[in-house]
Amino acid sequence: MKSFMKNYAHKFDMIRSLLDKEDPIVVEIGSHYGEDTLRFLEAFKDIKIYCIEPDPRNIRIFKKYVKDERAKLFEIALSHRKGNEDFYQSYQDYEPEKVPDKYDWISKKEYIEDSLNNSGSSSLKRGYAHVLDRRIKVQTDRYDAWSLANGIKSVDFVWIDVQGAEKDVIIGMGKSIKNIKYIWMEYGERCYEGAMNREETVFFMESLGFIEDIKFSSQEPQGDILFYNADAKIYIGEKH
Repeated sequence: MKSFMKNYAHKFDMIRSLLDKEDPIVVEIGSHYGEDTLRFLEAFKDIKIYCIEPDPRNIRIFKKYVKDERAKLFEIALSHRKGNEDFYQSYQDYEPEKVPDKYDWISKKEYIEDSLNNSGSSSLKRGYAHVLDRRIKVQTDRYDAWSLANGIKSVDFVWIDVQGAEKDVIIGMGKSIKNIKYIWMEYGERCYEGAMNREETVFFMESLGFIEDIKFSSQEPQGDILFYNADAKIYIGEKH
């Protein structure tokens, strides 16, 4: 069986140790090509993972390569309101000698013809320098309304990778954020309009009852932070 872990085994070992179960409920907001989806599926035997991705280019690749009934794709963006919003598709025009190693399961032909290079920097937020001239509209929804409509209640782990739109995603969770145990999210993508820096991210999440787990969080100006729900009585320090 092909492994998609590559250099990410340590990160997913960490997630396994945190969740301590084979059947977690995971919501992946910003699923890109499905590379991390495939890693979650590899890491957890009985996982159920809900994947959110609005970019048509990425959706085509996801549907082609992620064929597992444990994963369900939603072709939308989660934000602070329901509607149709401008979406800025990122792209840098050059023909690589080969597909980047972390995506080497995608053919070079697909990578070039579908304009996939740097598509992971796409966002609902403007500000990134390398975008396609023609913007598109994507459907947006709030997390609380979306999760209610799909019968998603208690969630073990939410992964947020949305290029500067993190705060809008969290606002859209409303009271349903209390049903989430862990949130892993990016910070510091300051080229995007409205993006939060590290201090702003921690302060905002603390105001909602989520505490930073310093052991598993980046300390640089840009990176990822793991938060745990204080009300869920998850005390990271006692577990490790």
